[in-house]
Amino acid sequence: MSAILHACGLKVRFGGLEAIGGVDLCVRAGAIHGLIGPNGAGKTTLLNALSGFVRLAAGQLRFNGHEIAGRRPDAIAALGLSRTFQNIRLFGAMTVLESLLVGAHRQFDMGAGAIVLGSARSKVAERAMIGRAHMLLDFVGLGADTAARVATTLSYGQQRRVEIARALMSSPQLVLLDEPLAGMNALEKQEIATLVRSVRAQGTTLLLIEHDMQIVRDLCDHLTVLDHGKRLADGPPRDVLADPAVQAAYLGRGR
Repeated sequence: MSAILHACGLKVRFGGLEAIGGVDLCVRAGAIHGLIGPNGAGKTTLLNALSGFVRLAAGQLRFNGHEIAGRRPDAIAALGLSRTFQNIRLFGAMTVLESLLVGAHRQFDMGAGAIVLGSARSKVAERAMIGRAHMLLDFVGLGADTAARVATTLSYGQQRRVEIARALMSSPQLVLLDEPLAGMNALEKQEIATLVRSVRAQGTTLLLIEHDMQIVRDLCDHLTVLDHGKRLADGPPRDVLADPAVQAAYLGRGR
């Protein structure tokens, strides 16, 4: 498999603190790539750097053949990269359907005049996006009755599913998932893991942060481990999780 995302020597600094210190990362197309490490290792900061939410101090970053270092988040998203967040970020007053449609705004290629006047072409495009939103709600395991509900009134697990559906609305090639299983019980974790596999089965590459090592072992094709903002290990899950340095840094063994 070829690389859909390739990072070389990425550095992120916040004042005098180097949060990411020269990280290399290669995500293969079609893979479920896990990003693990202890709290404070720099995992979310790295995802923020990949998606344009924080500025790189140094390094090269290519996504799907495009150099994206220094580009704005919306420009990176337009190339086919979407994401969810560690802390759920849904618009408080929007319904579930409206929340999903936000994720498709870059696909709605209409001028302001066509939208205001309600042209036939804009109506067809709108119906198509609404249809896709309903399809994705079913895909992520939410019933049709949730579409009209205010998104923030749903349960925590349902809101996670809404975030994933919103990330899929733009038909991305790569989705970054920041702890999509956080705060869930064992059954809910298995359900989301099954959903992640289904997303991959449709041809989407995934890079996810996760702390449940059994889920990571069963779900991921490849693992990258961060510790103190640097890459500690990289490779197949079985090899990485057996690495004494990883066990010492992340699993609390061998100290």
